[in-house]
Amino acid sequence: MNDRFDNLNYIWAGLMVDELVRNGAECFCMASGSRSAPLALAMARHPSIHPVIHCDERATAFFALGHARATGRPAVWVTTSGTAVANGLPAVIEASQDRVPLILITADRPPEMRDCGSNQTIDQVNLFGRYSRWQFDMPCPDTDIPAEMILTTVDQAYYRATRSPAGPVHINCMFREPLAPEPDGGDYHVYMDSLRSWRSSGGPFTRYSQSVSFPEDRVLDMVLKEAEEAGRGIIVLGKLEWEGERESVRALLGRISWPVLADVTSGFRLGCDLENIIPYYDHILLDANMCDELKPDFIWHIGGAVTSKRLQEFIRDSGATYIVMKNHPLRQDPYHKAEYSLETDPSSVSTLMNQREISFSNCSTLNAWKTASGKINETVTGYLSNDGPPNEPSVARSISTTIPADHGLFMANSMPIRDMDMYAGFSDDGPSVAANRGASGIDGIISTAAGYTSGLGAPVTLLIGDLAFIHDMASLRLLKELNLDITVVLLNNNGGAIFSFLPVAAFGKEFETCFGTPHDLTFEHAARLFALTYHNPASQKEFDEVYRKAVHEKGPRLIEVNTTRPENLDVHQAIRKHVIQALEEG
Repeated sequence: MNDRFDNLNYIWAGLMVDELVRNGAECFCMASGSRSAPLALAMARHPSIHPVIHCDERATAFFALGHARATGRPAVWVTTSGTAVANGLPAVIEASQDRVPLILITADRPPEMRDCGSNQTIDQVNLFGRYSRWQFDMPCPDTDIPAEMILTTVDQAYYRATRSPAGPVHINCMFREPLAPEPDGGDYHVYMDSLRSWRSSGGPFTRYSQSVSFPEDRVLDMVLKEAEEAGRGIIVLGKLEWEGERESVRALLGRISWPVLADVTSGFRLGCDLENIIPYYDHILLDANMCDELKPDFIWHIGGAVTSKRLQEFIRDSGATYIVMKNHPLRQDPYHKAEYSLETDPSSVSTLMNQREISFSNCSTLNAWKTASGKINETVTGYLSNDGPPNEPSVARSISTTIPADHGLFMANSMPIRDMDMYAGFSDDGPSVAANRGASGIDGIISTAAGYTSGLGAPVTLLIGDLAFIHDMASLRLLKELNLDITVVLLNNNGGAIFSFLPVAAFGKEFETCFGTPHDLTFEHAARLFALTYHNPASQKEFDEVYRKAVHEKGPRLIEVNTTRPENLDVHQAIRKHVIQALEEG
């Protein structure tokens, strides 16, 4: 850290920032503010930190979320006092719900300025409530408090952010003036003497060891025995956290010859060379007869929640033994059907199966699942291969079959992630995928995708709808300022397309006003404002050509695809009709 010991605020801030780096933090995000000046300058002065600075605290919080989502390591969000802190709440909720590690460092006024009408002062203590895994109200810098306390507080915060269940932690830091880096009249060399060993070590002051959870042998034996005896088992793959977890799942699936129904956030939906992946399970479940024919007697759900509501209802109505296996202790059972909940890494289960020489290869419905999925692939390919105006399923499918395997794909909520889950093509190798599915909001999508691009260190495609785009449009500045290799594919249907699929759509004028919410905007001028390359393809063939070139270009670009909500509904309904017809004929 900086060796200038003439301002206690800056000594404490420097210790905090340096200890975060020693623990492994790489991404620091902030918006400007006066009360957070000691923290901001401590970051700016640190040789290994290049802070991401943006005018919108909400956007910087989502950027930190995206970066942490890509790397699996905590990103640090720093902000000044007052409502600036509250602007982080949406990203904090998403991180908490989806178990993404974040460290929130908020500047605050000293005790004498609290609860007395002092300007720009709110109650920031425990502001994030139950969405924070751990919180600490850091006192004003004081030489009566040993410097080691700052370091152990940071070490505890980093550990609590990363231990299961991972998530956001909050350190609220009070600072008195002077807030500028000017001498405050003190000599703090003696105060810092106790840290000589730490300063020369290069490592954190307190080193925590991560714990690993294993299921009881008795319980696991029961589960594996029942699964081995099942005649109609299926694997459901939900969201998988990091690449290491996906590798563990892959090793486990190598011993299981059951149908694998892989959600788009699992990393197995768009690309995997395992022969028992069923890409079009959601379409299969459109047909009631198929649901009855393929009803399982054992469901092994690995990872997080799934996007498909039909799959969730299929699990609910199956009557099968339902096992949930995930790497956290939280309840993940919205229909209250789980008979066993195993908190463990899939690699440990794979190892135990190897030791017991267990494999599941007796599923009588695997061929039926595979045949139906292949038939649907032919149907969807045939329907979406025309060269008319682009539609939203055809755009999603085109992206899935064109995006290079070493790129990333970030999907906005509402229709984009659903269209990718349902209509994407399938190959032996797919891109890294991510989405904000913890709370499934449409806020902060552009800034999260920017952080995901930064953390992934590879080009990324963002598939986003128009309302989510408008909601976070100022974050386009991040794309340009950081010169990110990101292709934003904007589906502009002039409003909230997903509501057209709900019963409320039957209520005419009120529906259009309250749910359709047309805005009558196009976004070429937004691209020009933020200096993004812009394309507006008029046909599906033109989109294919533009996108194929765009993913190999440097810097940020915007591809706007104009559709209408009625046409979008018609396309989805037509595909559904063709799929059901194909299944009935098959």
